[in-house]
Amino acid sequence: MADQAEERHASWLELFFDLTVVAAAAQIAHRLHEADTVGQVAACAAMFYAVWSVWTTTSVYANVAGARTRRRAVLRTMLGVGVMAAAVPGVFPGLLPHHGETDLQGRTAAFTVAFIICRGIASRAASRDGQVIAFWPATQTAVAAPFIVSLFTDEPVTYWLWGVGVVLDLVTSVLGARNPRSMEERAKRIKHDLEQGQHRGQWLSRLLRGGSSSEPATPALVTVAQAERGHLDERLGLFVIIVLGEAVAQVVSADTGKPWNGAVVLSSVAAFFLVVILWQLTTLYGFTPAPRSTKPLEPWQALPAHLGVTAAIVSVAAGLGALIPEAEGHLLTRDRWLIFGGLALYLVSSVGAGVAGRAPLRWYAGWAVPSLVAAVLLGVLGQGLQAWLLASLSVVVLGWFALYNWFAKGRTPVSAT
Repeated sequence: MADQAEERHASWLELFFDLTVVAAAAQIAHRLHEADTVGQVAACAAMFYAVWSVWTTTSVYANVAGARTRRRAVLRTMLGVGVMAAAVPGVFPGLLPHHGETDLQGRTAAFTVAFIICRGIASRAASRDGQVIAFWPATQTAVAAPFIVSLFTDEPVTYWLWGVGVVLDLVTSVLGARNPRSMEERAKRIKHDLEQGQHRGQWLSRLLRGGSSSEPATPALVTVAQAERGHLDERLGLFVIIVLGEAVAQVVSADTGKPWNGAVVLSSVAAFFLVVILWQLTTLYGFTPAPRSTKPLEPWQALPAHLGVTAAIVSVAAGLGALIPEAEGHLLTRDRWLIFGGLALYLVSSVGAGVAGRAPLRWYAGWAVPSLVAAVLLGVLGQGLQAWLLASLSVVVLGWFALYNWFAKGRTPVSAT
């Protein structure tokens, strides 16, 4: 069984579904580039969490369903993510600026409704199969109340409701996965719902036939699903690659509208190497870029780190898009923090994964912590440096972090999950 799980790869349906995430990540990166305040950045983070959670819950469902994955459920979710991506330019118009004269009223409601429906699709599909997904409860339990209420409130209240909803959704998933008793209760509820559905179906059948049936109802079969780790790791890694693709797109787009002088070329090359290092870390350690000395991380440990890593890459991508056009000048504080704040979040997520996986102490002392401190200092003190120099220094910071494996004296790294 373990060998079969390792041999299983992403299906064509799953890869097709991933295409919508590219569009959503691109739209969120554009809005993030326009964010000037902490509140605006938080709004972009909330949108990214919504897209990430829909992608994650759908991928987790497909992971446990395997060949039984309901194609229509995935395609409907894909349509929903497409609606979310199209709505991103107009979400929270009173908080986030947007370009153009097009009337974007109603986009916040469209984004919210699509998010709620998409989360419900994965939950319903898994429940109909009699599966209890204990290792990531968000797949079957959406904290929907704050988001539903937000549809009927004004924007200042809406922001707080979204914040509460995101925090509750993430916290209940982590705590629920660590609480076996809550999983038992969840299994009982799903079994009860399935049996009630059977009773209603039998009652309707007897009504239509005008008679009665003495056949007893077949007890509903409810099982606790186990993650296929090889397939899940691959899916999460593919998400990282998708987001890295958006970073490449930001660099290419920034280069198309500027004369290619020395500063622009140097900044572009540095941005390319930064993306390459992020890719190299992904291929070396997996989607949580930290060495470890334990068995694979539990999903409730790995998925929050994965959220931090991918959000960080989106932030860096937005910053790179702003850096190249200003290569000869000085970056705005906002754009500088998009890059170095994003790198700091990437490193914090890596440290979190390292703690869970018991990474070697020397990795923290020699590479992780120094790189994190350097990223924060450049974010705080880098206002006097030209953009091309900041781009070069970002490569130095992340490059040093990636050099741990070379300094590990030939020890074979264990890929993180």
